[in-house]
Amino acid sequence: MNAPLPLDLFGHETMQRDAIFVSGDRIELSRRWGPGPIACVIGCNPSMADALKDDPTSLWWNAWFQLFGFGGYRAVNLYPFCTSSPAECRKRAEWHKTDDWFARDQMIMTNLPHVAKVAKEADQVFVCWGNIAWDDMWIEHVIEAIQGDEEPYPDLWCWGKTKSGAPTHPMARGKHRIPRDQKPILWRATSP
Repeated sequence: MNAPLPLDLFGHETMQRDAIFVSGDRIELSRRWGPGPIACVIGCNPSMADALKDDPTSLWWNAWFQLFGFGGYRAVNLYPFCTSSPAECRKRAEWHKTDDWFARDQMIMTNLPHVAKVAKEADQVFVCWGNIAWDDMWIEHVIEAIQGDEEPYPDLWCWGKTKSGAPTHPMARGKHRIPRDQKPILWRATSP
């Protein structure tokens, strides 16, 4: 059950909402509702949520992070291509098959330092790309950017793991559904 959001004197939500887009693709979605730690959430590809509207995933995050005492979150993605279709994201991410140099140079490679920056600025980092993230080499490259280079070197947390060991997405269905009160699970600790 969603906790009611605080309202101002005029009955408006006090949640601060923002989204950052580059060339039509979302590189960050953020929500802030009060004091407390700020999380970073890393998915695979952004949905259609923006500064004004939520989607089922962001609504789940809103409820979970409030329940666990966070003051908000910043959501970023392995791929910044704004689509609710994993197939469309994959098509654009496989730029080498289509010679889409813009997708590679302007979107994927520009997105990577932003993902690492947001993760390093967060109080806790959560990953949730599920099995739709297909490129293990890219995933490892992103993790290395987050847990390497400059301090801090954050651990990566999740809400569950798929059979293959990928971090479960909050919208998983059936026996993989994540309960709203699921405690965080350490997915990948920083190597000493």
